[in-house]
Amino acid sequence: MLLVLGLWGCVPDVRPLYEEEKARAAAIATDAPSQWEPDLVIGIGEAALGQAVDAAGTEALERSSKLLELSFPLGAAAQLKPKLRVTRAELEPGKGCDSCLHFDLDIRGEVKWSLAALGGSFPLHVEVGGQLQILVEKGTTVVARPFRVGKVVIAGAEFGALRVDPSALLQDYVRAAIGEALPPIPLVDLSESGLPIRLVRIKNGKDAVRIEVLTDVPATIPAVVPDPGREGVLVGISETALAGLLRREAYASGLHQMNIAVDPRAVTVEGDRFDLDLRIWRLEGKGWWRDYDVQGTLAIENGKLRLRTEERLVKQVAASPCAGLADPLVALFQAKILEAIATNLDRTLPAARRESLGIIGLHATATQVSGSDHTLLLGGDLRVIRAKE
Repeated sequence: MLLVLGLWGCVPDVRPLYEEEKARAAAIATDAPSQWEPDLVIGIGEAALGQAVDAAGTEALERSSKLLELSFPLGAAAQLKPKLRVTRAELEPGKGCDSCLHFDLDIRGEVKWSLAALGGSFPLHVEVGGQLQILVEKGTTVVARPFRVGKVVIAGAEFGALRVDPSALLQDYVRAAIGEALPPIPLVDLSESGLPIRLVRIKNGKDAVRIEVLTDVPATIPAVVPDPGREGVLVGISETALAGLLRREAYASGLHQMNIAVDPRAVTVEGDRFDLDLRIWRLEGKGWWRDYDVQGTLAIENGKLRLRTEERLVKQVAASPCAGLADPLVALFQAKILEAIATNLDRTLPAARRESLGIIGLHATATQVSGSDHTLLLGGDLRVIRAKE
């Protein structure tokens, strides 16, 4: 009898505490402060973005390819057919515009011409300068669009037997192709990441474009994200934003087998190590909870983020009175949470999905991961995807 009374009286009902934690995890910040710091940053190197501009410029020249008519004295006209491509694209921050990039394109190729029974071809070298503007469209899609085409200079051409200078005609053709036919370059589609976005802004970093995001997780600390190398991409999310997203997902998934619920209460990262505070709830009868400290390593395997742990690195640190045995359940649910961490970070990388690609897109492959300054950092390489590939 004493044993029964002891068991009955040793634990209060944990459901009110569970509901309180669930409501806290589901809370959404809706304010839009004028001064804010991002808890998620995506940095794209200018050289990597230049590859996309290179491909987009070549695509525009190919799509605009047509016969041009060059008028001669006495009413004769020659037909010109340019075949050009961008051989180099260089980008640098635009002056006086935080979301602009100045571009310089080196365009080379051949122009075939015909006039009655005559014909021939000549090489053509054109230099083009202008600006791209990085825009946030529909609140979540970040694209680069041509904003202005400035100089268009015929850098070198020997027109051969063609006795009339076609420079003005060819300049107009190239200007129209780059200024009007250059396709938008989708950089990041945050709607496909599934992340809850409150605010987005674009900034120029050192040799990089920074896409800065404030999630709707309340009271997050800022993400400390350095600029990537010129040819790469770097994504960083603060520990508090990541933990907030994981908690929200975990509680939204409801109860699992044996009326178990999980709560990834906090995540910390440093170097190649992580530390996860994990609570296991059992909502049977009055219920109970147990808290665990799960430690492990961060790594990249086949271009994907992986979080690994071992049984010896999982330790119970607290429990409600009379909490039941939970050790076999910890292994099951810690694996699900670690997978969720990898998924949340992987899906912030630029990814060119063919159904929404258009003409040009970027695809990132993860190559490195680390923790620093309360921020989880995922770095990668970028590859340009063309719709015809």
